[in-house]
Amino acid sequence: MAYAILTTIKAGRPVLIEDVSSLFAKLRQENIAAVGNVALRRTPRGLYSEDVEAFFGRLLAGGFATARGPLHPNENDMTLCTEIVNEESQSHPEALLQVAQVLGFDLSLLTNRVPQSRPA
Repeated sequence: MAYAILTTIKAGRPVLIEDVSSLFAKLRQENIAAVGNVALRRTPRGLYSEDVEAFFGRLLAGGFATARGPLHPNENDMTLCTEIVNEESQSHPEALLQVAQVLGFDLSLLTNRVPQSRPA
């Protein structure tokens, strides 16, 4: 979720729960199990996840953002999301590479380098 927020902000698009939720559907379609079981449901506006909503709510409660629909992150949110993604890049580099490849995320957003996959 943190990576989706960073990528969306860098692209200059609004950070919406439905958009982040749809990314998890795409990962599920590609059988990327490393992201866990994010519950999704269909709504008239697209896919919706209470898990994504809860993450947004935690950002708001912690003072990392000022609104939820769309999310209006502040500099602290950007720092927090970057830290989360950097931690994941160290603890689960292969999973992060898979997610980045499927969703077209820009790995240059990371402070720490993700080890590249080695050919078999």
